[in-house]
Amino acid sequence: MDGIDTKNPAQIKQMQATLDNLGLSKPKEALTEQSLGQEDFMSLMLAQMNHQDPFKPMENGDFLAQMAQFSSVKGLKEIKDSFNTLATSLQSSQALQASSMVGRGVLVPGKTSNLAAAGELKGAVEVPASTSELKVNIFDAGGQLVKTLELGSQQEGVTHFNWDGSLDKTAPDGSAMQANAGKYTVQAEMTTDGEPQALSTLIIDKVQSVSLGKIGEPVTLHLTTAGKTSLADIKQIM
Repeated sequence: MDGIDTKNPAQIKQMQATLDNLGLSKPKEALTEQSLGQEDFMSLMLAQMNHQDPFKPMENGDFLAQMAQFSSVKGLKEIKDSFNTLATSLQSSQALQASSMVGRGVLVPGKTSNLAAAGELKGAVEVPASTSELKVNIFDAGGQLVKTLELGSQQEGVTHFNWDGSLDKTAPDGSAMQANAGKYTVQAEMTTDGEPQALSTLIIDKVQSVSLGKIGEPVTLHLTTAGKTSLADIKQIM
């Protein structure tokens, strides 16, 4: 604000009154709850015009630039507030969706699953192209091959499989043998032009609980076998 005569009591009094109205002459503690609004900005601009140096007046463009900058800052703040409100709403919706998954089975990438007593081990294979032969090999905790599931020819897509726990080997009396309950590893491969190709597998796991992160962070699912898994990694809800 150029052109203020510090020896002119009338100008000093008028400037002090302007600062008092804006709350700019109050102690720092009293200003913590204050913020400049559009009316305050206009008061400052008028005070600047009244006390500018007549030999070095501000250009109209300078005033317009200040007003445009003030409007831009105000608009950005309103957009930020709107996005914060939207993010909070989306997180609440996501939390509600995730909480409904507790206790349900989900299909997730993985190769280790649990076979319950008298139960089944279920999973799927991501087949990238049509194949004449698709099979899933199942290994016990010691790395021993205990079962091969022959799934035959399959088209491109996701192919599901179930293992009832029956083993390839038989008992001395010729009866079928059953695998013990526990964790098993699955490996899938397909044959293309006589060449085997390893494939990615998916396993069905159970959701034990859900953890909510901060705004912007993904929801975390706690699965029985796979442990912590991002909600984004879930391929299918059973």
